[in-house]
Amino acid sequence: MNQVMTLLRQLEAHVQEEIGAQSRVLAALEAQGEALRSHESARIVAATSTLDAEIMAQARRTERRNELLSALAVAWGLPAATLTLGSIVQRVGDEGRRLARQREELAATVGNVTRQSRRNGLVARLHQRVTSEVLQAVLVESGNSAVLAEGGVLVDAEG
Repeated sequence: MNQVMTLLRQLEAHVQEEIGAQSRVLAALEAQGEALRSHESARIVAATSTLDAEIMAQARRTERRNELLSALAVAWGLPAATLTLGSIVQRVGDEGRRLARQREELAATVGNVTRQSRRNGLVARLHQRVTSEVLQAVLVESGNSAVLAEGGVLVDAEG
């Protein structure tokens, strides 16, 4: 049981780290959303780069989570795939109160990340649509409508 408690404390520390990471992802998504609404390409690139860095760090955290879940599964004689934060909380009883609170906080943060990500996707699609419609209007007016039917065009913004 001592090994399980040690693993539980390590899992709590990991979940706290994940909450922090998801909060950083949320902040990066919010910055990206502001950049998208600003129409400033430099801000969009910078915000997206920050977001990319946070997403890339996810692999390391996923690996650590899998290690912890595998160790707990071995200690309990279960397949690792059957363990979730909820099932771990149930298994450890009162010792899992902190993990239960963290689980709720993580779920709320991930929900906020999902909503902000969807908003950003919507804004980006709207920008793409407006840009496409402007290009279509310019090309049709300049007599290049045949280019649109061919599926693409390279626009000389200076000439």
